[in-house]
Amino acid sequence: MKLDIISIIKNIGESIEFEMTDKLEVLDSGIGTVSFTGPVTLKGTATSFNHMIEVKGEAQIRYKTVCDRCGENLERNLTVSFNENIVERKGQDQDTAMEDEDRFTYKGHFIELDSIVVDAILLNLPMQHLCSADCEGLCPTCGNSLNGLHCDCSEDQDIDPRLESLKSYFKK
Repeated sequence: MKLDIISIIKNIGESIEFEMTDKLEVLDSGIGTVSFTGPVTLKGTATSFNHMIEVKGEAQIRYKTVCDRCGENLERNLTVSFNENIVERKGQDQDTAMEDEDRFTYKGHFIELDSIVVDAILLNLPMQHLCSADCEGLCPTCGNSLNGLHCDCSEDQDIDPRLESLKSYFKK
């Protein structure tokens, strides 16, 4: 995803708005149990400063995953915002290469938005995915989903003999 900044690069304080949709190859493989099912949609603005471009915007993507408690398939939308200051890459000497590792850079009159968007998406993915807030998960004995169903094996569950005396304590 390339953003052409030729119209603002020489005019400090000038802004352009952008909107684009593209599929990012980096996200094709998925991340763990998350697989991205559609293209990324970007909306935002780029503002020129002295040898720096501020890019603000929002990215939207659709992904599939599974509930972390019951294993049910889920499909979700993710909307993330990003705000990055992108500096101009002057040359390829050693000092510049070391500085550029911590910042996004541009050279010429195009900004590559791929790495900015991928970083924003990966950093904002939820750590846990649940089908609902009250998901009961799976029965530890038989493995059936406990969501909306009654499992008989939980009542007949074998109790560790070392903890047998605590059984009556929790019934009070």
